[in-house]
Amino acid sequence: MRCGAGDQNGFALVLALLALMVLAGIVSAALAAGLGQVRAANRAGEVLARQTWARASVDEAIQGTRGWSPAVLGDSAIEVARDMVGAHGERRVLDLRISAEFHLFIGEAAVGSGVPMRSVRVVWWMDPEYRVGVQRAVVEARSVTISSGGRIRSDALLGARPGVPACGLSEILRNAFADSGIPASGPLPNPPEWGSTADAVHNGGMRLGWFDAAMLEEFANARVSSGANPAPGCPGCWSGLVFGGGGTRVDDRGAGVLIVNGDLVVSTGSSWTGLVIAAGDVTLAGGSLVTGLLRAGGSITVEAGASVDGSACAALEALRNATVLARPVDLSGRASAGPVVPAGGW
Repeated sequence: MRCGAGDQNGFALVLALLALMVLAGIVSAALAAGLGQVRAANRAGEVLARQTWARASVDEAIQGTRGWSPAVLGDSAIEVARDMVGAHGERRVLDLRISAEFHLFIGEAAVGSGVPMRSVRVVWWMDPEYRVGVQRAVVEARSVTISSGGRIRSDALLGARPGVPACGLSEILRNAFADSGIPASGPLPNPPEWGSTADAVHNGGMRLGWFDAAMLEEFANARVSSGANPAPGCPGCWSGLVFGGGGTRVDDRGAGVLIVNGDLVVSTGSSWTGLVIAAGDVTLAGGSLVTGLLRAGGSITVEAGASVDGSACAALEALRNATVLARPVDLSGRASAGPVVPAGGW
């Protein structure tokens, strides 16, 4: 049987059509794969964006949050920040208290109806009651000398003083002081309350909780140079946080949190009410008075006629009024709590 020219042309046309169909299939598969890759890339980009927003929200909350934490140990996390990102994005930060002064800052970010992503960081946030409650003696120092006629009183730690209300209703302070009280004098605490720790960068030596000397100087309401008088001379006034250089003298009446990066002298007839922390030696001259709690990296000398009236309530009021310290502190080098699974919702 012989095929004519028309039959051969028809067969070639069929082969060409089949080839085109195969090519169309390959192109369609390639386009579908490309679109799938684009969609996957878009989804990955959205996830990365939400993770970045979540981390940034935690950073901004640590830098910008002020005030004492309202979060309660054992309760649910509370919202400390929320804002919009672009037209459809939203992010927020939650504060979950996991111990007396340690918190988890949980950043969440979502776009539209997408699954929120989380970033979690550990922060330290001072609690004034707990900070007072860790004091184990009215005065803590490497050595304490009480001259004849000098006195350190430790029998009414939770009682009222002039301008200072009683604080016996505080469960933390009752547990710390009410039953057996604390001695008049004692040694310096171990790290991390004082001294260096292996995992605490910039926290060697004198500090108040996680605030080291550099941070305390930076945040201080008032800074006094060596030899200057930090007392404002107005009885009943709380000065907030006062930071003094070496050789600071109190030559009047003052109140607040007094931090001295060196030696401190409370002159005759002068007084300080609140919390006193000094890196060096502290001398209370005859006729001087400190009402509150005192800690020194060197020696404490109470001369004849001078006295320390141990008062947890005065120290507590001083810390509460030092609102510059009411802020979360990022724990660099030991702050990661991730990775965290995506949030199930707001």
